[in-house]
Amino acid sequence: MVRIALAQLICEDGKVEHNLACLDQVVNNYGHSHDFIIFPETFITGFLSPEVARTLAEPLNGPIIKHLERQAKEANTSIVVGFYEKEGENTYNTTVLVGPTGLLLSYRKTHLWVGESEVVHAGNCFRSCSWEDTKIGLLICYDIEFPETARAVASMGTELLFVTDGNWDGPVHRVAIQARAQENQMFVALVNRIGQLDGTTFCGESVVVDPYGRIIAEAGREEEVLSVSLDLSLVQESRQQYHYLRARRVHSNAPSKEIGKGIWEVRI
Repeated sequence: MVRIALAQLICEDGKVEHNLACLDQVVNNYGHSHDFIIFPETFITGFLSPEVARTLAEPLNGPIIKHLERQAKEANTSIVVGFYEKEGENTYNTTVLVGPTGLLLSYRKTHLWVGESEVVHAGNCFRSCSWEDTKIGLLICYDIEFPETARAVASMGTELLFVTDGNWDGPVHRVAIQARAQENQMFVALVNRIGQLDGTTFCGESVVVDPYGRIIAEAGREEEVLSVSLDLSLVQESRQQYHYLRARRVHSNAPSKEIGKGIWEVRI
């Protein structure tokens, strides 16, 4: 059994110290009793203008990550949270998984929302890591609206997918998350922020979905920390009779061709 806490919180954009203090309080309260604590997209830095992003973004060996490493070690838990990462001249929307032994996994958002490319660069890879006997994966917000993202992470053996979110349209991501969980037969936990930014109201509605696509826990539209226990044996149970990843037949990336008047075909 794996215990996770979904920290659906208000983020103060641009106020790193304030957001870290909020994170610390949740980690102190839930860390020793939970294996993972998950926070929203860019929770530490918030959403920023290009100029502020360049100022507040940090590398993976910077003070923010060192702070998270200390907190994870002291609370004996693993923290999943987003911030703006700097590498050279580039800035990324990044989510990290930090455990008691240090940084375990980092992921740069590959699918940028409208206008986001003015602030950050897109990532170019998907990643998964081992946590005890479980494979963990990460995605960020708009990523989950593309079936290919979760499928890429699932193809590496991922059984538990964490999604950091900053979304104002609840139904879109609710439907997407259920589909991504069911079609890849894995657990998915999505944590969304709440509050307002420039007239936009973030809707919360964080959710945990099992490998059958069933919602097993969900939050409302208020600030809260949702505690959930997951029986990971359900992943293998869901794959006993049919296994989508093994059974799939995909096309070879060859271009489609016209085989008759108005008829097109792609070979598998």
